[in-house]
Amino acid sequence: MKVVLIGHGHTAEAMKGAVEMIFGKVDDFYPIAFLPKEGLQDLVTKMKAVTDAFDADDTLVIADLFAGTPYNAAATLALQHEVHDVIAGMSLPICLEVASQMANMQVEELVTYIMKNSDGYTKALSIINREQAEEEDF
Repeated sequence: MKVVLIGHGHTAEAMKGAVEMIFGKVDDFYPIAFLPKEGLQDLVTKMKAVTDAFDADDTLVIADLFAGTPYNAAATLALQHEVHDVIAGMSLPICLEVASQMANMQVEELVTYIMKNSDGYTKALSIINREQAEEEDF
């Protein structure tokens, strides 16, 4: 499986770097930056340059923001069947989960797995403390 990380500025490169700090080298992560003064077509061209050599059915894109230009460029390729699927909401927990599971699952399975478990990737200290206090009251 090939995973394209795409985001505003240099978030994709930074995300790959963060994953590799924790997980180790991840050869099949391909970061793409969306830079100032670039537009949708520029990003589509950049993505095609990276993904043209990949099997579309084995390519997942993780974008930083739903409906942002990086997501829209990725969605364009997905609708043209040049990549398999796009997940929006790139985060370190999601990227780590993808890195740890990508060898064991097909894109469709991995997307389902990530979406099913996505609620577990964010926590709020205040809610955790409140839940713990409520448990102690019982």
